[in-house]
Amino acid sequence: MAKSRNQKAKILVLEHLLCETGENCAVTMQEILDKLAECGINAERKSIYDDLDALRDFGLDVKYKRGRPGGYYIAGQTAAEKNETVPKPESRPARREEKAEPVIKEILVKRFTLDENEIQDVEKPMKLLCRETIEKEVQEYFGSYGTYKNKESGYISVTAPQIAGPQFFGWLTAMGRDITIVKPKKTAAAYRDYLKLLAKEYKGI
Repeated sequence: MAKSRNQKAKILVLEHLLCETGENCAVTMQEILDKLAECGINAERKSIYDDLDALRDFGLDVKYKRGRPGGYYIAGQTAAEKNETVPKPESRPARREEKAEPVIKEILVKRFTLDENEIQDVEKPMKLLCRETIEKEVQEYFGSYGTYKNKESGYISVTAPQIAGPQFFGWLTAMGRDITIVKPKKTAAAYRDYLKLLAKEYKGI
């Protein structure tokens, strides 16, 4: 069971490792495997190829550069455009799920930033409901784009522009059950389809 849950985070770690790349700085397959291992995730090359195809399906223009140095990168950007680096997890090995999962979540949440290209050109806003325990992370993500209102029972209502895309959906997944899209329904449905694709990648594990 622990292995299954850790595997579900694999595609998210891969996505944000790729976000640190560019045409001038690709990441090799071995570097991908090493980073996943640091997060307590064992992966085979074939499963990485499947995850790369899934990310392409969701709009990331992942390319492969042959030769030396070679590897995978996101087309249309240079590594210098990404000023943040993925923080390294604890040096001690994560032998148990309860040790590995907080490390994975910390890496993912800190790495995500709102991609303005994913903001939809519509007038109606998006509304979300989140737990007070993640208020800081939510405000750091939405920044001035969001308005925040305290609700009863330890929840906060967030109003922001409609956003849809792999970066936003990846952030939602990293936050887990602590945040929910209330409306519009089409954005919630698009996120549901994103999760279904992730689940399909690990069917039978």
